[in-house]
Amino acid sequence: MRWRAMRWKATLLVGILVAGGTSACGSERVTDPERATTCDELVDAGRAVAEAVLDRLVDRSVDRSAGDPPEDPTQDRSSGTAVDPYEDVRRLMRTEAFQRRAGELGCGEADLRRRACTAYRGLPARFEGGSGEEAARQFLAPYFAACD
Repeated sequence: MRWRAMRWKATLLVGILVAGGTSACGSERVTDPERATTCDELVDAGRAVAEAVLDRLVDRSVDRSAGDPPEDPTQDRSSGTAVDPYEDVRRLMRTEAFQRRAGELGCGEADLRRRACTAYRGLPARFEGGSGEEAARQFLAPYFAACD
């Protein structure tokens, strides 16, 4: 009987340590605006999206600087119809999802830009000296304008 009580206490202690350890380590980084539960998490999701967008824009800059023949990105070769050359980037940005979630959480645009000013620091440094540096600075300019 005594052994069972000790075993139960040991099991309880291990459970508490595991539960405490996982919460002490923090939660996973929020990368999806739909999963954000606070304005800070929404900004974190925005940073993750900004990183993906910048990677895409930098890849395009690298392709152009590598001497690839320029194509007319506004025309579909097969049909000759007009296309949005940044459709993939706009899809990545998920602007509507961010706006909807910001409204649900009560996050104001000015507040989000101030928070992004801090959260997005360091992103342009990832591209310094590379062909994507200018694209990164242009994309992030509205966020850093809130830093002033």
